[in-house]
Amino acid sequence: MAKKRRAKANPTRGVSGNPARRAQQLATRQPSPDPRSVLFESLLGTAGDQWWPDSQNAIIERLADLPAHSPLRLENAVVDLVGEELWARTQTESMGFHWDQYLASLADLVRDEIQIAARTGGPIDDLWRMLHGLAAMTAPSSGKTLRRDPGLAVREAIKDTTAALAKAGIAPGWPSEIRRAAPAGEPLLLADEYGSRYALLAPFAWGEEDSHWYCWDIDRCTGDRVVHAAVFASPEEALAEWRAAVGTHATPASTQPTPCDQATARDLLDPLCRTDLLGALLLGNESQQLIAEHFRLCQRARALCESFTVAPEPKPQQDLNPIIDDFAAWLRDRDDHRPEREDIATLADTWSRLSGPGYYACSPHRIEHTVILVADGYIKKYAEAVLDLLPQWVEWCIERTGLTGELAERARQAAANNRWDGSDNMDLRRTE
Repeated sequence: MAKKRRAKANPTRGVSGNPARRAQQLATRQPSPDPRSVLFESLLGTAGDQWWPDSQNAIIERLADLPAHSPLRLENAVVDLVGEELWARTQTESMGFHWDQYLASLADLVRDEIQIAARTGGPIDDLWRMLHGLAAMTAPSSGKTLRRDPGLAVREAIKDTTAALAKAGIAPGWPSEIRRAAPAGEPLLLADEYGSRYALLAPFAWGEEDSHWYCWDIDRCTGDRVVHAAVFASPEEALAEWRAAVGTHATPASTQPTPCDQATARDLLDPLCRTDLLGALLLGNESQQLIAEHFRLCQRARALCESFTVAPEPKPQQDLNPIIDDFAAWLRDRDDHRPEREDIATLADTWSRLSGPGYYACSPHRIEHTVILVADGYIKKYAEAVLDLLPQWVEWCIERTGLTGELAERARQAAANNRWDGSDNMDLRRTE
């Protein structure tokens, strides 16, 4: 199969959302054989951070009247403040987007500013609240990272500043202990009609204070990708926003969320709970909202999963051979078509890394993504042989999912367009 791959594929286009698959793709697409390449330097936080000091000082300069009586309002204000700056930098900079180290460095700067203010009599209240806002939106230290852990950095900064303030005889208006939102009930789940897009939402609160819902929009068309996340006042508000984004034909109002079991929630949130160097890579089409929620969406995911009482189970290894055999048999029975097994295997492997019923989901988005991956990853003659199977493959998936009506027709239309013109939809969060 290797001889049929392109010698050089575009290094960023069509990268899978699955961490293992993404690692394989990026490893094969890197132009330099030297493991100490710019990619790995960037992932480890050793390249491109020259703009950090100006950026972090800009955040400090914009501090003004951070909320003093609501943990959620304070967290929201800090998420917005930091997120606005990070988003602006993604529009002007080309490197240095190692967010964990950036946040750890920002915590150091806030600590230093507080210590200076304590010695000189300068204002500290907004700086102190800023530090606690950073702590609230950041997951506790996991102890499993090659990079500097932002949770540990924030905790150490609060410890150091608490000591400095006590020494100066200053009692700040915000508590010194770190306060993070904790799960306040069971999660809910709603899937679109294709079965590859999910709204996972869960209630959180600070004890009896500031109850709210957090919603992750998870798109499995291209792997396990969170394409949007936000705080909402109620599940109804969260689902209304999600339906509008996904599209009413794929998420009719008649479908309602159901309680989400712990195993399913853990499976959907697993990428957010892992320490994954490649997970730090930006695709370049993230929204401002997603950039702003980068830290909080992981904090809420970790908090929810750590509250579960059911131990995680190892994921079964995906076996494509039964899938390949089933599709080959379906083709023979349908029209005595006997393509090369290798062509079917390539399509089956590119289609999805999921196991179970979710593998057969055939949204137009997943179909378009498959076309791009195959066309961009293999020499033209071989790619076309694989993509010629796509209309039949999608029809086979439609039968297995029971898809009907407009949804099935949309899938068939997407499969009929089984050639790539070199462009793609750059919207990470898209209508299904």
